[in-house]
Amino acid sequence: MNRSRRPPLVFHPPRIALAFAVAAFGLLGCSGPSPDTTPAAAINFTLPRVDGGTVNLADHRGKVVLLDFWATWCPPCRAALPHLAKLQEEYRADGLVVLGMNMDKNREDLDQFLANQTITYPMLKVDDATREAYGGVASIPQTFLIDRTGKVRHKFLGYDHKIAAQMETLIRELLLESP
Repeated sequence: MNRSRRPPLVFHPPRIALAFAVAAFGLLGCSGPSPDTTPAAAINFTLPRVDGGTVNLADHRGKVVLLDFWATWCPPCRAALPHLAKLQEEYRADGLVVLGMNMDKNREDLDQFLANQTITYPMLKVDDATREAYGGVASIPQTFLIDRTGKVRHKFLGYDHKIAAQMETLIRELLLESP
């Protein structure tokens, strides 16, 4: 009887890994276009200032705008305020505008908090429509950097010394750009 013997099956892990890598690379190459990373236009708003009057974002076209969504009950938000005031003072002449986007529900809490602060930039009372227009702003502090042409270029979630340094570096870069 002639029995043909098959050679034993031998697995070569490096070859298998290479086959999977080639297949994955091929699939990635066939998967439609990459997501668009073009900066999105900042959504315009007109909001009341806490100290009276209103602010319209479009009035600041041609400047670099920092929108800081915050609330008095948020410790990292409160920690960011002196740094943002410093940035406003230091870079105002170069074209930086800082806008505090307060999300407190209780106006008395806000008034009491601000009475003990030295804030040198406009503080606005955010409405739900503006909050939703900027992605829902579910977590704070959340900061958006808008370039001179009105495009959102950077977004920060949270606040610490690393974010503060990054923020200042990116502000300086945006201030050097022409509209």
